[in-house]
Amino acid sequence: MSQKVKLSPPNSLWFFLWLLLVVFFLLWLRLIDIQLIKGQVFADQALQNRYFFKPYLAERGVILDRFAQPLVKNQQNYYRLLEPDQLYSDQELLDHDQALQLMATASAQLNVDFSRTYPFGSALAHVLGYVSGVTADDLLENSRLDFDSQLGRMGLEREFDDLLQSKKGQAIYEVNALGQKQKLVGHQAPVLGRNLKTSLDPYLSQVASQAMSGLTGAVVIMDAQTGQVLTLASFPSFEPNLFEELRLSKLNNPAQAAIAQHELAQQLSSQQQVFFNRALSGAYPPGSTFKLITALAALEAGAVDKNTIVEDEGVLKVGDYEYANWYYTQYGRVEGEVDLLKAIARSNDIYFYKATEWLGPENLANFAKDIGLGQLTGIELSGEAPGLVPDPTWKEETRGEQWYLGNTYHFGIGQGDLLLSPLQVAHFTQMLVNDGVSCQPSLLNERQQCQDFAFQAENLALVLEGMLQVAEAGGTAFPFFDYNSDLALILSNRLGEDTFNSLTAAEKIERGMLAGKTGTAEFGGADERGYRHTHAWFTAAIGLNKALILDRQQTYEGELDAGHQLWLAALKDNLLPEELVITVLVESDDGVPYREGSADAAPVVREIVDWLMLID
Repeated sequence: MSQKVKLSPPNSLWFFLWLLLVVFFLLWLRLIDIQLIKGQVFADQALQNRYFFKPYLAERGVILDRFAQPLVKNQQNYYRLLEPDQLYSDQELLDHDQALQLMATASAQLNVDFSRTYPFGSALAHVLGYVSGVTADDLLENSRLDFDSQLGRMGLEREFDDLLQSKKGQAIYEVNALGQKQKLVGHQAPVLGRNLKTSLDPYLSQVASQAMSGLTGAVVIMDAQTGQVLTLASFPSFEPNLFEELRLSKLNNPAQAAIAQHELAQQLSSQQQVFFNRALSGAYPPGSTFKLITALAALEAGAVDKNTIVEDEGVLKVGDYEYANWYYTQYGRVEGEVDLLKAIARSNDIYFYKATEWLGPENLANFAKDIGLGQLTGIELSGEAPGLVPDPTWKEETRGEQWYLGNTYHFGIGQGDLLLSPLQVAHFTQMLVNDGVSCQPSLLNERQQCQDFAFQAENLALVLEGMLQVAEAGGTAFPFFDYNSDLALILSNRLGEDTFNSLTAAEKIERGMLAGKTGTAEFGGADERGYRHTHAWFTAAIGLNKALILDRQQTYEGELDAGHQLWLAALKDNLLPEELVITVLVESDDGVPYREGSADAAPVVREIVDWLMLID
């Protein structure tokens, strides 16, 4: 009887069967993952691969001046797509006529983007800023940015970038497996950026730029009643259109691109720091312009009054130290008995040394801080310098040094550690000529925040009268002696001599007479002769006598440029302030180390005033 033998599969066969089972199990799991768990995800991806979303750029919002006219423009640039069926095609720049022809024959080959252009160029560069394309650093900071986005880099372009930015639209194309466009299946309209209305006056800013030609410094022009800023300019300036000129010329004009690249590199590396906004980021000793604050503070505290007399003997001696008046230092002359009005008109240091001593440095510092000095004004731009108002406590805590009487003297005449920006000097001048009502400086054409400090009217009137005398014979602002005297004669003839003589200082300013204060501010270390370099200041207020200006316009009919005519039309339509504050800073340099308020800054203001008042 035979015995049956049961054969078992070899081990290798069992291994193969188990391996096959595991593979099928894994495939089954993957099928469940693909079909059930991630099925919708893959379906969406497949649908997306079927379509190509081409962004449509929209125009960035426009920045408008106080007359509702554009300060910047969006210029359309046209391109021919060299491979229009491809998703990402090279392109060539076209001129307007070529673009129109292509639009009529093969519009699908046409692509469009926008350039930001600045018609007023360098005159408004610091306050408007500029835009440029996205950089690698931008993408690291915000990964949601598109490569073809443009961002504001300075000024209002940067501060209001979110408002001005547009939202892109998109065209939706069906594509094949080779990535070629098949047909347009839909589109989404873009959203334009919003416009920004400002208080800026481009024509006045251009005049300021011309008046500062070749000089380093700043000009601030402000509405004396509201604090709205018409001009905020820094010099030397830069050309904001170079950034777009370089981008476009790279596409089809290598020679022009090389020139633009060279010019831009020169601006970026300039030792004159052309991108630095001196008007609000620079902090300088204000020099004798600060004597206006010392005068008002001393009057308000009762430390001096209109009858207070100080004897100027040329030098004030304190122990082994001597503190001289500028008139004695420069000309070896003294001024004898000096009251407050004469002290302001003549910028007499001896008077203000004593006034500050009687007032006390703590009281002067507190007064200055209370009216906003040594802190940000709140204007709608970043990079503002707060300045510095020193006092004995600050010096002891910061430098570990005692405050001496000499520090008090220097403080009272705007020297020592005191630092202010041109915007801050314009701001306190605005307060003085606005009955003690200080309005926050603003670049927007909106109602400003104002604070009434309720100073005594007679004290403000004394300071204003002293400022008028600065610009009259015997004062320090000699470029305005003839201006004020000629206008006084005109007003006297029109109003009658008795009526004119009865006008207050504020009323004379309102009718077009100029009130101001010169300043010559020392800074840095003394040279081998003991002299320090000096910056020049002049801050002033003037009323826009509408009737007088429009009468003079008839004399110049046909001779004025288009910008001036538009400005006069705005004056006629009451689109301009009734009174302006004009503040000018002129920096010294190695070429001209000693600048003076009367000789260097006041002539800049005079050129601006001549344009305002239509004076040859």
